[in-house]
Amino acid sequence: MSGLHIHIREKRFDGAAVLGECCIEAAPGEFIALVGPSGAGKSTLLSLVAGLDDDYDGDITWNGRPLSAPGQSPAHMGMMFQEPRLMPWLSALDNVKLAEAERSAHEPGYRSRAAGLLEEVGLGEALHVWPNHLSGGMQRRVALARAFVVEPQLLLMDEPFVSLDMPTGNRLRRSLLQLCERQRPLVLFVTHDLREALALADRVVFLGGTPARVLLDHPVEGARGKDLESAEVAAAQQALLARHPRLLSGILDPGQPLATHEDTA
Repeated sequence: MSGLHIHIREKRFDGAAVLGECCIEAAPGEFIALVGPSGAGKSTLLSLVAGLDDDYDGDITWNGRPLSAPGQSPAHMGMMFQEPRLMPWLSALDNVKLAEAERSAHEPGYRSRAAGLLEEVGLGEALHVWPNHLSGGMQRRVALARAFVVEPQLLLMDEPFVSLDMPTGNRLRRSLLQLCERQRPLVLFVTHDLREALALADRVVFLGGTPARVLLDHPVEGARGKDLESAEVAAAQQALLARHPRLLSGILDPGQPLATHEDTA
């Protein structure tokens, strides 16, 4: 099978199961949002996919092969976190170039893409500015450029636009979708905001329960890039929560099968 296959049977911390049976299949180029209450295991799941934690029972494969060696992150993977995690002693440009270091060292004639990506996200005039002289939104744009400079086939994003004001967040979402349109990575995007998930993603996967499981796999109608405050997103959210009123609390209502792949028709 091509693409990403996640089958987690169990993940434990300090003897307690935090993830139970979780199966997610994703094709190259898909944008999947992971939604669920705090503590539902969304970030834990990303860590397993990223190869940051190999202590679990299950299998994670890419095109039928293990995604990463134990304790190693996969090649051609980009990551973006809640915090920009920039090196304060490096300029915006050098922070992005840092992600290219291994490739530039091993590929003769490799030409850095860092400056071009920073220009693409609107920071062409801030290449040599230190992170502490950049606004929070500008720091997130540096982090976005850094995630794409490796030309990711897989992009993991853990609430990357949380706490930003709406105009800044919308600008970053537009930049993300423009970069995705060109590079076509498979995106796993963690968010607490159902509107954001419905605006950006092709599918929304809901986690919940104890231990956490996939409760619902919901295809999103329409194209990516909807306005979070649009009537279309509001209607989609209202319809989904009318069917599953306790879903955002990590509860699938009685009579609903576990891990449903819904038909939106």
